[in-house]
Amino acid sequence: MNLKVSQLKLKIIWEKTYLGLAVDQVNLNQQYATTPYYFWPKTEAWEQLKLELEPKLWLSDEEKIKILKLAGDSIDYWLSYRNTKTVNDFKRKYPIIEVLQLYHIGL
Repeated sequence: MNLKVSQLKLKIIWEKTYLGLAVDQVNLNQQYATTPYYFWPKTEAWEQLKLELEPKLWLSDEEKIKILKLAGDSIDYWLSYRNTKTVNDFKRKYPIIEVLQLYHIGL
């Protein structure tokens, strides 16, 4: 019996001028940071996530590929719709991604 006890979860910080991407490992209802946040377009966030995940031998290639595809889809969506759709539209399309929004407080 193959019991899956670990999976990867993509986390995103959605802002108008950048998209932050990070990966957590979820293991039995606990979540552990697997990568730091990388901010696109300032950095090559997708490539940095790939480089971070590659040496983690305890993660399956299938999990790594799935999360990197989701990261690429998220970047594409953000590029195409950040000015015309809301973050809630994104959340409805990708409910498995944890989305954070930073709110700026004007002083």
